[in-house]
Amino acid sequence: MSFLLALLFTLSSNLDNFVIGLTYGVKSVDIPLSSNIIISFITTFITYLSMLFGQLITHLVPHKFSNELGSIIFILMGAWFIGSNLVKKQQITQEKPRDISIKGAVILGFLLSINNIGVGILGSITHLNIMLVVALTFITGVGLTYAGNNLGNYVIGKVIGKYNDIISGTLLIGLGVLSLLFTF
Repeated sequence: MSFLLALLFTLSSNLDNFVIGLTYGVKSVDIPLSSNIIISFITTFITYLSMLFGQLITHLVPHKFSNELGSIIFILMGAWFIGSNLVKKQQITQEKPRDISIKGAVILGFLLSINNIGVGILGSITHLNIMLVVALTFITGVGLTYAGNNLGNYVIGKVIGKYNDIISGTLLIGLGVLSLLFTF
């Protein structure tokens, strides 16, 4: 039963990895394995630290605050994608697929780990096995980012083409609004 609880716990904290992967995939931005591992390592490490210091952090940063901060960041990223689409000029040549840089992966890893602070605190308070949660956080982070990126890049990305920034931005705003309304 503790494995199932830990798995559900980590899936709920890493669902945003899927949306981010999908968002970049739709924009034809590949998240290479090295960048995916960096993103997942950072989110896992932050989860680990927050679980270790769960009792102390509970008094300083409540789960609701970290969830709201993460939600606002997703909404702002979504608005940026939509705004950049509305401002940029039509490009005649087709863009070549790009890869997310190591620097971009580090930044994304820290942004995605904001929600994991609350999850780590709750995991610590509910006495989930820290090593199990850490291992599952890494595995689900890599898997969900990969699945979202490939789905967006190879399936959806080929269909929606010129509307990718608007759709990506809408997905991020939707994730942010849902995170504000519901605690995952």
